[in-house]
Amino acid sequence: MNGEKTRSCLMGIVGGYLIYTAWQLFQGRNDPETTMTIGVMILFMVLFVIAGVGLMVYAVILWKKGMAEDKEEKQVKEEEDGLK
Repeated sequence: MNGEKTRSCLMGIVGGYLIYTAWQLFQGRNDPETTMTIGVMILFMVLFVIAGVGLMVYAVILWKKGMAEDKEEKQVKEEEDGLK
C-alpha cells in the first residue's frame, strides 16, 4: 500500500504544478515580449487547469481507496491475531 500513497502524493503534486503553470501563463498574458498568441495561451491554460484538477481529484480518490484498504488489512490482521 505504501506505493499507492506515494503515487497519489506525486499525482497531487503534479496536478498542483499544472495549475501553477496555468496561473503563470495567465499572469504573463499581457507581456509584450511573449511570442505566444493569446489563443494558444488560453488553450494551454484551460488544458493545464483541466489536467491539474483531474490529477488532483484522482490522487484524492486513490488516497482514500488506499486508506480504506489499510484499515481493512489492519482489521483482518487484528482478527487473525485474536484467533491465535
